[in-house]
Order: sequence, then C-alpha cells, then structure tokens
Amino acid sequence: MQLNGLMKVVYQAGEWVIKLVYANLLWVFFTILGLGIFGFMPATVGLFTLLRQWIMGNEKESALQIYWNSFRQEFLKSNLFGLLFLVVGYILRIDIIYLKTSPHFVFQVLLIVMFCLGVLYFITILNFFPVYVHYEISFFSYIKYALLIGISQLSSTIMMMLGCIVIFCLYWYFSGLIPLLCVSLFSLNLMWFGYRSFKKIEYEQQAMTTRV
Repeated sequence: MQLNGLMKVVYQAGEWVIKLVYANLLWVFFTILGLGIFGFMPATVGLFTLLRQWIMGNEKESALQIYWNSFRQEFLKSNLFGLLFLVVGYILRIDIIYLKTSPHFVFQVLLIVMFCLGVLYFITILNFFPVYVHYEISFFSYIKYALLIGISQLSSTIMMMLGCIVIFCLYWYFSGLIPLLCVSLFSLNLMWFGYRSFKKIEYEQQAMTTRV
C-alpha cells in the first residue's frame, strides 16, 4: 500500500519509535551482560553503531548481530575510554570544587581555566560516540577528532545540546517513556547531528579536492 503525506510521516515515526524501543532493550541487555559497570561503554558503542547503520539506511543486517559484533569487538577498547573519561571527569570535578573554596585571585583564574576545560570535556563527550563508530583511527585520535569536530561544527554541537534538553523535558513530563527510550533517544539525537557533521566535513573536503 502506497502511503503519502501525513500518513507516511506518521508511519515512519511509528517505525522509528519501535526501533528505538528495541535498541533500548538491547542496550539494557548488553549492559547487564557486561555486569553493568563493564557493559556500559561497549553496550553504548553497540547502540551508536546500530543507530548509525539505521541513519545510513542499512536495515538488511540483523540489529542483534550488529550489536553483538560491536559489543564483542569493542569491549576492551571502549572500557579503556570509559576509564579515561571517568578519571579526567573526576579530576576536573575535584579541582573545580577545591578552587571554588578559595578567594585568592590566582585560584579564581585557575577556576575559570578549569571551567573552560570542563566545557571542552563536555564537547568531547557529546561527540565521542558518533566519532568512535564512524571513523577507524588511532586510540587518542578519537578524542582529538571528537573535540575538533565538536568545535569546528559548533552548530551541530549546539543542536545536540538543545536536543538533549528537549528530550530531558519530554522525560520529565512523560516519565513513562523513560523505561522504553531512556538511552536510545538521547543517542539518536547525538548520532543524527554527529552524522550530519561528518557528511558536511566530507562534502567540504571533496569540494576542496575538486578545486585543486
């Protein structure tokens, strides 16, 4: 049956809701499979890998197979990144708390510096997972790419932030959605705008190559 106009939009939206609920269930399952603390990062990488495939229009391969392959292959490396981000985030938090207690001018300057580093850390976190599942680069290049793309494609980064705020408000007023879409909807928001950034960068690089 051919769908047109509003019915087509409603049908596609319904399809995406069903897929996101399924993806969220997979995330919960694989997080538990990794014993929670060790499953969080590889399960999240698996979720972004799956969402990237769907955004690119690849729906032929089994979602479970995509998830399992990603979870298994990226288990160790993703947990190393998780540990790295946890340590850096903890250090930033402790430094900011300590510097806020001192009235000295030097400490206040350092506090501003730490806040700036915190913003860069936040930008890196927002863009990390989309970068991780899209590019195949060296270990620390993932962090560099996430930060540089986050800054150079600032409009997309801002849209990521706004999207997260909107989703948070949605969950606030419709708390029944949390068990169904708690992680997958946030992840779709980040992956969607991240993928747009990557395509824009590729287009600009191709345009520069053509001019040369």
